[in-house]
Amino acid sequence: MKKQIAALLALSLTAAVGGVFPVSAAAGELLHTDFENGLDGWTGRGNAKVECTTVTAASGLQSASVTSRTESWNGIAYTLDSAMFPAGTKVSISAKVMQNTELNPVQFKFTMQYASGSGMFPGMGGENTYDTFATADGAAGLWSTIAKESYTIGEGSNPVLYIETDSSKCDFYVDDIIITTGSLSDIPDPPSPSDTKRGDADGNGKIEAADAGALMQYLLGKTDEIDQKGADFDENGTINAKDLSMLKQYILNPPVVTTTVTTTTTAPPNPGPGNHDGLMEQVRSNMTLRVPDNVQNGKSGTLTHITYFSKKANRNKGANVWVPDGYSESKQYPVMYMNHGVMGDENGMLSGFAVQEMATNLIASGEAEPFIIVFPQMYTDPNSERPFGITMDVMDRYDDFVYDLTDSLMPYIEEHYSVKTGKENTAVAGFSMGGRESLYLAIMHPELFGYVCASSPAPGIVPASDNFISNHLGSRKLDGVTRMKNSDFKISAADMPYLLMIGGGTSDDIVKQFPKEYHELFTANGTDHIWMEVQNGGHDGSVGIPLFYNFFKGVFK
Repeated sequence: MKKQIAALLALSLTAAVGGVFPVSAAAGELLHTDFENGLDGWTGRGNAKVECTTVTAASGLQSASVTSRTESWNGIAYTLDSAMFPAGTKVSISAKVMQNTELNPVQFKFTMQYASGSGMFPGMGGENTYDTFATADGAAGLWSTIAKESYTIGEGSNPVLYIETDSSKCDFYVDDIIITTGSLSDIPDPPSPSDTKRGDADGNGKIEAADAGALMQYLLGKTDEIDQKGADFDENGTINAKDLSMLKQYILNPPVVTTTVTTTTTAPPNPGPGNHDGLMEQVRSNMTLRVPDNVQNGKSGTLTHITYFSKKANRNKGANVWVPDGYSESKQYPVMYMNHGVMGDENGMLSGFAVQEMATNLIASGEAEPFIIVFPQMYTDPNSERPFGITMDVMDRYDDFVYDLTDSLMPYIEEHYSVKTGKENTAVAGFSMGGRESLYLAIMHPELFGYVCASSPAPGIVPASDNFISNHLGSRKLDGVTRMKNSDFKISAADMPYLLMIGGGTSDDIVKQFPKEYHELFTANGTDHIWMEVQNGGHDGSVGIPLFYNFFKGVFK
């Protein structure tokens, strides 16, 4: 339902804002393009193809994609009207830029082309001169700001402003291009509601998609019923399309952080066990999509296959246990349970995600605490060692791992290995079905798992429909009967893990939008977490490797 509402909002609100109620520019703004309603005069330069896209955006729903570049100067361009931008005019210029294909940062450049004649391409239509007046380095998958305060427009007819790169020919995205006669610092970011009243247009105490719908109906004159204070999002005393646009952005791009660290002192490098806010902030502030090659290659330690008796399955099951170099019975180690994807087994996460490699190298460099990794076989069925197909019954048998892990595997590990116990020493992570089960375990047993990470988690913890099962009923609660609903997808503030992370890719054609929907549910239900979205990331290590890399550096601290 939320997906459908979001899709409808993406279409109907954009149409309403762009076609009926134009958003007025802030004082001093000569140009402000957010690509929500089209390219607004921006075109491709050289061979570059420029079009609006919903793949990613710095704010709102859309940005401009710049593709098919054959030269570094191919980019996105806009011809300025000399009547509006005469020579000598002082302006401030900024834009958001992002690339997601180059491992090393790409240098973006703001350049102005001046010509005595006319023309957009070098060497055509007159003598062209070029002034590169601002640069910015853009790391993969992260929005960067390229900006210049107080730039003086030079001599030349109808100058052309464009964004290019220093040498790379990579595709990139652009959003929120602003030219103003004032200072860029005077342009506020779209505000977020500071309380439940602001943005609550229908007055029901919540900020949700229905508020945007109610506000749109009010602006269209179809209803007079509106909460005046809640609808006035920017709090300027007037309810107009700007409020609708800002509310739409807030609903569709909610802030990930749902709790606030109120201390004014600097957090120590190691927040200490049990410090959720401190550890989450530390990991969040150091998040990266770039995993050094040397961290992904070369593994050591010892991997052992073990067999244990599963009470829930009433049979023996297998698992792999990895211990780091220098493992000693005289020392105790925290434990991470790393869960595989659907149809997989205890060998499923041994390759493709650099789990052992990253653990080896991060422990060796001192960036991670020494810990043990257990690779379970999650499928817990008394009648079969392997699932046959993807059905609700199979999903329930995967969910039964919640009993197998807590009643059988964890006690086995604690008996046969020198491990630390307790929530502060236990982590659970996984990919796809393993990501789903990691979240399910965290919600069912928040007292056991202090560190939780789900890469590309599969649907079904709450009711859903996908390509494999048209009617996911939701996972069972521990009473074995009641199915989970959207409102159950949460962890109370008192039970929060110290670190909770979810990752997903925008090009995942297996679980598709469901990782993001889990993120949105946690946000809606007030559960603080870190959401990492990888542009063009698939259902594979393109998401899992950087997510686990950041997770490994944060666990057990």
